[in-house]
Amino acid sequence: MFRFSIALIFILFPWHISIAETDSIISKIQNGWNDIQTMSGEFSQIDSDGNLETGKFYFLKPYQSKFVYTNKGEDIVTNEALLRIVDKKGFQIDSYAIGDNALKKLLSKKLDIKQEFTIDYAIENEFNYEIQAGIKNASTSSRVILTFNKDTIELEKWEIFDELDNKTVLEFTKIKKNIFISQNLFVVRYTNN
Repeated sequence: MFRFSIALIFILFPWHISIAETDSIISKIQNGWNDIQTMSGEFSQIDSDGNLETGKFYFLKPYQSKFVYTNKGEDIVTNEALLRIVDKKGFQIDSYAIGDNALKKLLSKKLDIKQEFTIDYAIENEFNYEIQAGIKNASTSSRVILTFNKDTIELEKWEIFDELDNKTVLEFTKIKKNIFISQNLFVVRYTNN
């Protein structure tokens, strides 16, 4: 009986440490990320076909983002409800319901990771934290891997896998946070038809 108890402790103890470490990582990310109200910088994007796009990004909580592509005639502007494709003058070309996507969750006023995501894992390495998760209560089986700078809790990278396991990767650099970003940056114009 004594051997069984010792074996059980050795088997279960690492599992408890793993849960505690995951909770600690999630708490650090959540607290740090919720302190960031704006973020801007540069991005590089690789789609599932291996195509590389670059540009500048802007996040303004809650829910607003803009991706300005360098060598593309279109940009992306989001709010709580829509992802809009706009031309370089800000006129809407097309729009899509944003649904329960990861960007919407990340750009909420106060992110609650455990409430919004099902966590597959959360790990810490020398320079960053990484979480792989799915979106709770979503109608899709998409997954996301989020990488945050360990010291600043800035979002450095996300990898999104859709239902067909197609992957899109965005890496963020030259990041500035909690700076003034005008609401006017997110204005979408419409043509008079």
